[in-house]
Amino acid sequence: MNPQMIFFLVLAVLAIACAVLVLQLKRISHRVVSMAFCFFAIAGLYFLLGAEFIGIIQIIVYAGAVTILFIFGMMMTEHRNITFSAHPRKLHRVLSFVGVGTLLGFMLYGILNMDLPQNGSPRVYEEGTAHEIGLVLYGHYVIAVIGMAFLLTAALIGAIVIARKEAK
Repeated sequence: MNPQMIFFLVLAVLAIACAVLVLQLKRISHRVVSMAFCFFAIAGLYFLLGAEFIGIIQIIVYAGAVTILFIFGMMMTEHRNITFSAHPRKLHRVLSFVGVGTLLGFMLYGILNMDLPQNGSPRVYEEGTAHEIGLVLYGHYVIAVIGMAFLLTAALIGAIVIARKEAK
């Protein structure tokens, strides 16, 4: 087993464990932190698979923007009175663990029996590189990107104004 496979398995188990913690933890703040770690583990998987641009987008969009969005949602709402299911039925819990364990077993079997290339040379892509995507976005569509930035800023300011009016 090569080091890349070991890192892949560690990051995959971390992503699955954090995703399960999002469902199992009681406090919503702990759930958000677990979700952020899950997003970072998935970004690490993208980096290992040679998709650096998608990994960076994963960090910027999901680990950054979506996590901040959840934190804003926590700050703007009264989340202390929200309770999640008190006690799930024992049969439901047992069936859930059996189903997840079976799925994990099939996934590990498939991952461990994959035919991976043995050479350590990085992949070189002709199309869709970060440089080409940047040239297209900030060359031909720069006005659309700036317009989207203004639109998102206006939406954030509007959400804060509406939330403050409701609080008063």
